[in-house]
Amino acid sequence: MVKILKDIRESITSIATGMGITFRHLGKKPVAQQWPDERWVLPDRFRGFVHNDVPRCTACLACAKDCPVDCIYIETIGKGKERQMSRFAIDYNKCIWCSLCTEHCPTDCITMSHDYDHSVYKRERLVYEFVDEPVVPFKPPRPEKKTPPPAPTPAPADAGAAPAAPTAAPPAPTAAPEESGADQEGTSS
Repeated sequence: MVKILKDIRESITSIATGMGITFRHLGKKPVAQQWPDERWVLPDRFRGFVHNDVPRCTACLACAKDCPVDCIYIETIGKGKERQMSRFAIDYNKCIWCSLCTEHCPTDCITMSHDYDHSVYKRERLVYEFVDEPVVPFKPPRPEKKTPPPAPTPAPADAGAAPAAPTAAPPAPTAAPEESGADQEGTSS
């Protein structure tokens, strides 16, 4: 009998606690949004669906190699300068939105977008093909090499004079009048 009364008391306190929370929220403004007309403002670093800008892609395979679940498919035709990208596909059934593919892309053509609502009825439609026909991969321009200015050549020393010791800094110009050449020749030994 004691157990039954204890269960009734716990039920009443549980109902009172739940109803208290409900009554507290009755006067507040609702937080529900009318999706898809209203959408949340997403943070800048949100990881949505992966997007590839095909004209900037070099088909270097860095993103496909970095993907831990192998959801990026890249196929090329030809070798060397005749190479063309025939397929670039991402299987969103496998993608875990880890963003590892975007970190090592040399041209930053693969990015995480703010899309998150690609609802489909068939799983095959979640394999996105980014290339319709073979595309020549992007060749980034090479930066021009800057050559350093030529170093000043030292003046040739006199044959009979001893080599001068290297100095740390060039001597500062003085405001003293110039000495005549006859005075300099007489002082040297």
